[in-house]
Amino acid sequence: METKTRLKLFFIDNLVWFINIGLYAFFAILNPKGFLTFQNVEFILYTSSMIGMLVFAEAIILTTGNMDLSLAQNAGLSAMVGGFVTGVLFTNLPGWVGILIVVATGAALGAVNGILVGKIGYNAFLATLATFLIFDWTTSWIRRGAIVNLSNTFLAPGRDQVGGIHVAIFIFIGVVIALHLLLRKTKFGLHIYSTGGNPDTTEMMGINVGNVLLWVFTMGGAMAGIAGLLYAGYVTSVTSTLAEGVIFNAFAGAIIGGISLRGGRGRITGAMGGVILLGILEAGLTMLNVSPSVRGVLTGIVLLVAIFINMSISRLRDEILMPS
Repeated sequence: METKTRLKLFFIDNLVWFINIGLYAFFAILNPKGFLTFQNVEFILYTSSMIGMLVFAEAIILTTGNMDLSLAQNAGLSAMVGGFVTGVLFTNLPGWVGILIVVATGAALGAVNGILVGKIGYNAFLATLATFLIFDWTTSWIRRGAIVNLSNTFLAPGRDQVGGIHVAIFIFIGVVIALHLLLRKTKFGLHIYSTGGNPDTTEMMGINVGNVLLWVFTMGGAMAGIAGLLYAGYVTSVTSTLAEGVIFNAFAGAIIGGISLRGGRGRITGAMGGVILLGILEAGLTMLNVSPSVRGVLTGIVLLVAIFINMSISRLRDEILMPS
């Protein structure tokens, strides 16, 4: 492959990072005292870590050519189950048990979606729309309002700091590294890409697509559980509206990061770039005192732009690799 072609592909594959640099510079010019500080960078990464878990979950599911609309509701329900068990029913249980319950609940809920889509053959959009409603109303049924008497250990992943850096950031980076290695260095990672690229051919190669989807949705559910845990630490409680409405941001982050809507293409480091872009945008607009309603409108616009960029990147990449 020619050097010129390699440079073009590098730019296309890492476009989100160039956008991040430009966006950060833009806000830094507008508010240098507030934006050009270690505390601001750390806060951006901290707040990005929560939505980041959902972005990464959505990213690996999109890579298989599917989607999960219920991830945010999974995060809320998982945190509610863990908080209710350790904060209401059995208050003497150690906090680490609550942490395990949250992650295990998230994985179990993700496995439900995996069975519906991978084993029974339901359309992913319709199946996860149904579980979206089920998870959402189950959360409210368990507890309306907030659970506040939670142990310090339970809240630690999303609240505590080590050396002035939030623990959530270390979790965020650790998940990025683990997923990158899984997708790029393991046979199962190849199966994920193959499933998204052409499931019929993948089946003909002797790979059980149903099992791949079951495990991917289960992994996505576990990451949703971690997101719920981080959100709980951030607000120091578990509420019936935890992580509500952030699923669209999760889609936006994954798509901005170059995860193909058609499946079979994308990198977790790109999804990380999408997460950070959302974090920079949120921090910048907040510092400029932009109202939440306007920020919501801008998020929708960003999603539209992300879809356009995603489609353009796919087309440009194909043109570079297969010139006419």
